[in-house]
Amino acid sequence: MLFCILIPFVEIHTTLIEANQNNLTLNGLFFGTGRATFWMSSVSLLAVSIGVRTLWASSSRRLFFTLDDLTQAADQLNQKRLVLAFFSAKLIGEAMDFAIPYASGFRQLETYALGISDAILMVIAIKFMLDRKHTLLVILIFTCLIALSFFSFFSDWKGPLSILLVASLTGIRTFNVRQALRLSPILLPAFLLLFVWQSIKGEYRAYLNGGKYSQHIVVTQTDALLKFQELASDAIATDIFNERQINATYRRVGYLEYFSSAVSKVPAEIPHQSGQLLQSNLTFSLLPRILAPDKGIKNDQAKVERYTDFAFSPYGGSSFSLGHYCEAYIDWGRYGMLIHLFLFGMLGGGLYLITLSRAAAFNPLLALGLLWVCMKPWGTFQSDMVTVSGQVFWGAICHLIIFFPFYRRANDWIQHQSGH
Repeated sequence: MLFCILIPFVEIHTTLIEANQNNLTLNGLFFGTGRATFWMSSVSLLAVSIGVRTLWASSSRRLFFTLDDLTQAADQLNQKRLVLAFFSAKLIGEAMDFAIPYASGFRQLETYALGISDAILMVIAIKFMLDRKHTLLVILIFTCLIALSFFSFFSDWKGPLSILLVASLTGIRTFNVRQALRLSPILLPAFLLLFVWQSIKGEYRAYLNGGKYSQHIVVTQTDALLKFQELASDAIATDIFNERQINATYRRVGYLEYFSSAVSKVPAEIPHQSGQLLQSNLTFSLLPRILAPDKGIKNDQAKVERYTDFAFSPYGGSSFSLGHYCEAYIDWGRYGMLIHLFLFGMLGGGLYLITLSRAAAFNPLLALGLLWVCMKPWGTFQSDMVTVSGQVFWGAICHLIIFFPFYRRANDWIQHQSGH
């Protein structure tokens, strides 16, 4: 849950560093509305946190595992079976990806099936951070996952690194300078990859799609990874930490630009939508395509262009959205959005409790893996409500109901049956 609150905090507050770096005020940085947008976002995040805490206060359930609980649970796990479970889940997910056509109504099922391997990967990472065993194997697994993730238009490498970061935090009893330094083997490569990706992503994407306006990859995985290595080496050999790349990275990590533009336009030019945007988002995300094959394609660009002064080419080559905090403002205004996001916080707190309840009989490390795949889509500032509500709702249905027998079976199988 801390990670789910920390990510929006970083996405909001990075803009302060950007403004300070460029000797600008927030209003000077963003359309004359940056300061108001920053404070609306910060107070809204506080409303989310209060919503979580309010729901938790009404629960008698134990909310956290102690470090001793996790250490004992790690000792109960069979490393070989754990790794086999991970690769089996990965293989099943990839097989479903191959078997289910992209336009199929069952495509969502395949998407969430890929999350099973992420849950088990979290177990592997936490176990390693607690017992420091099988170091070479764990390094090899994560190195391969990060390397292979570059066969993509987007920054999929953040997934394995996020898992490593969250897993490393579980082994910290008290946070101090020494503990912060222990995170450097994860944070430093992550920052390096972030700047490398910002430097080369335009040219690399053009190579992947053959220079065409599409997100269809036309080269082999081997050629793509060799090209990535070439571009990354060239970028590192030059200067990836120049002013242009630093500012681009600030803008990519921080996410107040579209929100600030929307504040300058709503309600001055477009009235608040009084829940119509939320209704449209939920209708699109919660109605499965198998029941509504004609519901169309999600179009973030249309919403951004309507509610801001940004205009884009037919294919921008990257993902972007207003963000669900911004959409709450568009619907309800600066005060109504606080109620909306307080309820959103209660939703997150409720999902956390439901997931813990479902996994009560599991090894605590697997319970944390299940929490990771269920809660991660909720903990965002950048994603729009279509993405957040769809991934949270259907992810919970899949992982807590449809795939739950697999988790129950895996929980029994990955633990030592007798002795060590």
